[in-house]
Amino acid sequence: MNVRAIASIAFVAVTCGVGCSEKTVDGANTAGAGASSGTSGDGGAGLNGAGGAGGLLPSGAGGAGASTSGVGGAPTEISPCQNQIYECGDLIDNDGDGLIDSQDPDCLGPCDNTEGSYYGGIPGQAGPPCIVDCYWDSNSGAGNDACYWSHRCDPNEVAPSYYPEPENGATCAYDPTTIYPGSGMNCAALEQSQSQQCHEVCGPLTPNGCDCFGCCELPAGSGKFIWLGSEGVDGNTVCTADAIDDPTRCHPCKPVPSCLNSCGPCEVCVGKPAPDPGCPPSSGSGGGGGNGTQQCESGVQPCGLAGQDHCPPFHYCITGCCRPVPQ
Repeated sequence: MNVRAIASIAFVAVTCGVGCSEKTVDGANTAGAGASSGTSGDGGAGLNGAGGAGGLLPSGAGGAGASTSGVGGAPTEISPCQNQIYECGDLIDNDGDGLIDSQDPDCLGPCDNTEGSYYGGIPGQAGPPCIVDCYWDSNSGAGNDACYWSHRCDPNEVAPSYYPEPENGATCAYDPTTIYPGSGMNCAALEQSQSQQCHEVCGPLTPNGCDCFGCCELPAGSGKFIWLGSEGVDGNTVCTADAIDDPTRCHPCKPVPSCLNSCGPCEVCVGKPAPDPGCPPSSGSGGGGGNGTQQCESGVQPCGLAGQDHCPPFHYCITGCCRPVPQ
């Protein structure tokens, strides 16, 4: 799809996004429209900071600029998730916390429709019971990304809680002999290997500190992993930053080593809005960090910290690195 077509879609979606009906799940707004299909996805944690955005903004919002809290200014471009505009890409401070889109630590990319929780809020994002694919793209089918995992492979899926999917009870009970449908691979094989297609499509969209199936280390560096698709048994609670120690809201999960994007000391990660002390902030395309590492891999523009440039059009700041938005 060309840039002009995407821009046209973005304008239409934002116009609808302000007035279309939504439902609320424990403070997280969830769009009523169905998720679109496609071959790409999203991901990424927002950065903690303030500063108004230019362009399409609600009345009273300020212009682009660096914030006073140590991070860069707000994004200035609408970020579509294929042909949808969700809360984390609409240049609106939907939860009223003074942070817009990728600035907001609850925003995990343009395919995230909640600025008030870690829950993604896209219809079908969690997939069918037990079966999960790339959590960060715009749909719940594995056919376009060839990422395969089952929560039946997760040792947390035991009585009485059956985390990370308690709403499905024993349906997803732990069984390490499970064969993922269509892949012919059992749990052990999937832990060791994902397809090249999965790495190419879902890898760049997976935030630092998470695997490609939405299992993220929270708090950062704790060794404790939580599934961001967590829903309460009654369907009315989701995972928020203030509930990460509450397993009934932020369900424990087993990260999948074959597609885990670990959180490096000089990286921005989910739950870690800046590199560790001693890692100087990078600037420019692929700028370096401390300890011989980089905030982003070579050739990828770092973003989100004070003094760093905004991402170019049709890119999104995903845990400190500019990534192309889904098209």
